[in-house]
Amino acid sequence: MRLFVYSIIVLSYFAVVLYLAIVIPITPNEAELFYASNDLVSKLMHLGDTLVGGLFGLRFFFLMAGLFSIALFYIVANDTFKDKKDAALATAIFAMLPGIIIGSVLANIAMLVLLCILLYLIAYHRKWYILEIIALAALFLLHDASILFFIAIAIYGAVNKEKRTLVYGSVFTILLIFLDRGIEIGGIPKGHFVEIFAIYASLFSPFVFLYFMYTIYRIWLREHKSIIWYISSIALFLSLLLSIRQRIFITDFAPYIFIGIIFMMQIYYQSLRVRLPAFQVVYKRGLWVSLSILIFSILFILLQPLIFSVTHGLYFNFTNKVYVPYLLSQELKASGKHCYDTKRIKESYQLQYYGITSCQN
Repeated sequence: MRLFVYSIIVLSYFAVVLYLAIVIPITPNEAELFYASNDLVSKLMHLGDTLVGGLFGLRFFFLMAGLFSIALFYIVANDTFKDKKDAALATAIFAMLPGIIIGSVLANIAMLVLLCILLYLIAYHRKWYILEIIALAALFLLHDASILFFIAIAIYGAVNKEKRTLVYGSVFTILLIFLDRGIEIGGIPKGHFVEIFAIYASLFSPFVFLYFMYTIYRIWLREHKSIIWYISSIALFLSLLLSIRQRIFITDFAPYIFIGIIFMMQIYYQSLRVRLPAFQVVYKRGLWVSLSILIFSILFILLQPLIFSVTHGLYFNFTNKVYVPYLLSQELKASGKHCYDTKRIKESYQLQYYGITSCQN
């Protein structure tokens, strides 16, 4: 019976992400990557478009990376928790995070980075040294912001006197600095601090993110600090610090922060099980409230096309940049027009994907 229930949940989740990958119109960032970039993400989009075709083809490799990431997260959780039920619940919460769902169905670098991080953690916990080096090398080649990760594992290695981890982290950090790669730091203070908080709250859901912040603080004060805590907390701290003076790219930080669901659930289980059953009610209710909000977030994402058509983008205008170009292209085609001029370069790429070119060409 339990296997049947798990199978239904997994199939339902797969159906949700598959549906979203097909129905969400091409986003401004995806369109720009597809037409104006030559990096790995762009190449995978073009390869998927050739092999599969359509929006699903553009997103195929990233959808697979997202699904594999969930499977690898479960392996990491199994290496962390003694009870498989604990690992399954942690994985379910991870998979239901809005940021993970959106990251899995849209073409972006984050899911590829997350895949490398989880491979490294599996290799690290199981002492598979060759896979460890492969995962580190892939992360080094893939992501300039991986300097966050290498700094974190170097600090962890120094604090815990793990020479191998210290050497790996230090060598890759030095190489990134030598090659002038990393996170761009500059500009004048503009105060994006509140904005980045709001973004994280939407990626995690508000209650989950607040509890996540609490667990980072609690572990810093008095708990054992795992390598996952160092990776996740350092990435979060630096993103908040940098947001004081500049706008940051969330894909530079989010993959390193998402893995912190592991230690967040560890603290939850510890807090729950040191109490008598009569005093566990508050914690269990908090979990159900958080799960309910996550499910509501999934439904909200699923219903976005319907919500947009009903509200015409008046209430949730953060989706306008995704849906308006698509609807505009359909209107233009219906009226027999195949060209349109816009001052927004990303919008022009979106229209180009739907067969609407510039009238000036």
